[in-house]
Amino acid sequence: MKNPLTPINVINETSFHRAWQRAAAFIDEKGIDRVIGGPKEDDPEIIEKKSIRDSRQLIILTGDAITQMKKREMHLMFPFGPKQLDEYCLQFDWPYLVYWQKLPVGDGHRFKYIYFDRLVFPFDQLKAMKINLAEQIKVQISSNRTQATTWQRQRDAFNDEPPCLQRIQIMYLGEGMVDVAWDWRSRDINAWQSNKNCLTAMIYREVLTPNNCEI
Repeated sequence: MKNPLTPINVINETSFHRAWQRAAAFIDEKGIDRVIGGPKEDDPEIIEKKSIRDSRQLIILTGDAITQMKKREMHLMFPFGPKQLDEYCLQFDWPYLVYWQKLPVGDGHRFKYIYFDRLVFPFDQLKAMKINLAEQIKVQISSNRTQATTWQRQRDAFNDEPPCLQRIQIMYLGEGMVDVAWDWRSRDINAWQSNKNCLTAMIYREVLTPNNCEI
């Protein structure tokens, strides 16, 4: 039987909390049940399967929503507490990266990937974004080339846990303002607010604040 197309939703919000609530509601009301998966990385004969409720959503955040993310606010119903968020955000900085890289393979604390590792190693893409943005500001021009990706084809072509976030793109708007776009492979709504908060802090620290820019 042919599977239906994934339903699409567009959310334009000035509230980070309402955006998450509206996205979750759309999944409940309009999402479709789908079974996803593929071969297990270390044993291709095993086909992993997972049931999900699928949707594809474009979420546009402006105004107060940006401030709320900078303050690490979360919806009261979001399944992540403040302490968990603080601990998770440590993974998006240099000290944790050094700790994580020293963990032996198979260690229970070593997840298959962390975003910061994919973004700065073996090439520091965030530093490149910072430099490229500085050049755009200097000559007052916008560009769609200032981006970073987490996908590494040698590691991820047959990876059963490739990164959920795939790409970050920054476009200079002028007068110290930028537009930031985030492209996701996995659309897990129960990880969205925590990821957005930690990634926003990271992109400010590594790219935007050194260039005196705001989202």
